[in-house]
Amino acid sequence: MGPHELDDKQITRLVQLLRSADDLFKSPDGGCLSPLGEYNLNLGIQKVVEPEIIATARDKPGAYDGHPFIVEAAVSLGGKDAKEGITVVRFANRIPLLFEGGADVATRVANSKIKWSSYKIDHKRDKIGVFVSIVSTKVPFKGTGKEYIGDDITEIQQSVKRALQGCCQQLRAHLAKRNALRDVKERKSRLLKYIPDVSKSLFGILEVMQKRKQEESAGVVRPSSPRKRTAEWSPMKRIKSSEEDVNSILSSMSKGEISEMILKQRLEEAVEINADVVFGVDGNDNGDTRKGGSASKKDDNDDKQPLCLVPLYDEPNPGSSLIRHPLFDFYPINITP
Repeated sequence: MGPHELDDKQITRLVQLLRSADDLFKSPDGGCLSPLGEYNLNLGIQKVVEPEIIATARDKPGAYDGHPFIVEAAVSLGGKDAKEGITVVRFANRIPLLFEGGADVATRVANSKIKWSSYKIDHKRDKIGVFVSIVSTKVPFKGTGKEYIGDDITEIQQSVKRALQGCCQQLRAHLAKRNALRDVKERKSRLLKYIPDVSKSLFGILEVMQKRKQEESAGVVRPSSPRKRTAEWSPMKRIKSSEEDVNSILSSMSKGEISEMILKQRLEEAVEINADVVFGVDGNDNGDTRKGGSASKKDDNDDKQPLCLVPLYDEPNPGSSLIRHPLFDFYPINITP
């Protein structure tokens, strides 16, 4: 039976059978194509755009209707003359496409198929450059002007999406480390800002303790506080097993081994050494610098409260949080004016 002898139903049935047997035929491997190359794409973007960060990726070769294609993509952040938001640059068979970009598959995927916030990128404020190059033996242009590639071909759309996601994953790893280091630097600066006041307050407490110790040695009896005081919660009665530590510290103060400047220096050293451990910087891909990987972050400025150290003579409320120290017990409380 010759082809001219087939009727419409037989032709339709033949097409259905051939399409159902696609797995029996090997797809083109893309060896006949000549893509831009990640190196050339990266080099050209750096020379023209001069971005702060850039990542490139190439998706595996694909095929549609028997025509092979290769998708290469690059995503950049920053750069001279860059605008806020997403700027898409498209290439088809190594030729730039300049018109009708809004309907192109690269533009639609970049604007609606990529969740930029998952990669620590703000698509409204950051200056994002998206570069997509598609090479094929038959580029599926739309319209008579051949200025854009439609998104109706699922294989090309998915390939563009995978290539852009590969770029974003590279950027996320870099941004996570950069943000973690920036957060640690900011927190160190905040801690260092309050070290002079803390060292002054601590040294003042030690001076008061030294003065009271000298008065006790001289037999001077201090008048009792007008506030109700119990023996159990007296500041001196609470210290039972650390008397030797207290005497050692007071002796060091008398010899000049402990001063406000020394306390300040030791606190600064402790902040520099232990800041990363205290704040749990783990450098994970999510860029979360807090312990437990909580997704919700709160600005440290919202938690700022005035801090003052006052002696506590009365028994605290039950259930109060307590921080024990060899020299004193610290009860964090909120004092309302």
